[in-house]
Amino acid sequence: MRGKENKEIRAHWSGPLKLDRGGPLDVKFLEAILCCDAEEVRRRSSLAGNVYWTKGENMPLDLFSYTREASRCLSVGCFLGAIALASSVVELILNRDSRTKGTLPLRTRGWATLNNQNLSAALRRGFPVTVLLEAKEDLNAGEPIGFVRRRNRVSHGDVFDIITTISDYDPSAEAEALDQLEKADRFLVEWFNSAPDVQHSIIRNNRWPD
Repeated sequence: MRGKENKEIRAHWSGPLKLDRGGPLDVKFLEAILCCDAEEVRRRSSLAGNVYWTKGENMPLDLFSYTREASRCLSVGCFLGAIALASSVVELILNRDSRTKGTLPLRTRGWATLNNQNLSAALRRGFPVTVLLEAKEDLNAGEPIGFVRRRNRVSHGDVFDIITTISDYDPSAEAEALDQLEKADRFLVEWFNSAPDVQHSIIRNNRWPD
């Protein structure tokens, strides 16, 4: 019966799906994904903004890469990518800062995952976790805070009520991505301006301490 169903389905298609790598790309397709609507790119770029810092050698390259690419994803309308990368900015800091490295309570193979419990522990050690919370959110509540919940849903493919159409055309997806990016950027800025690893140049040559 399964084989018969497959044949009936295939009859509606010219052939199975194929992955084609290495061939020339259609120019119109490139224009659509790279040049798209220039005004929209400029508008979203202004929303994303920029993060500047002094003592450039104190910014780890991996952290800089995540925050830069998160902003670029938002600018070109890759909203799911922006959410995932912005979330990784916070998770990376929690795992590499010397105050919390290897010590947070909930870890998978040594890597601390992004959740209320780990954020609560980081807050007690001086991290600017409150910038990730909405006004009435509580890290001690049973439900994950919105920043964590959004990250989890995007990471695990549960975005049905975040997007209502193709994600890069969806205003609600843009709003979700912008909120995630703004919170991650505020966390990054406040962490950089206060973290002993940065202020005492423990991070140097754009590398975390071993």
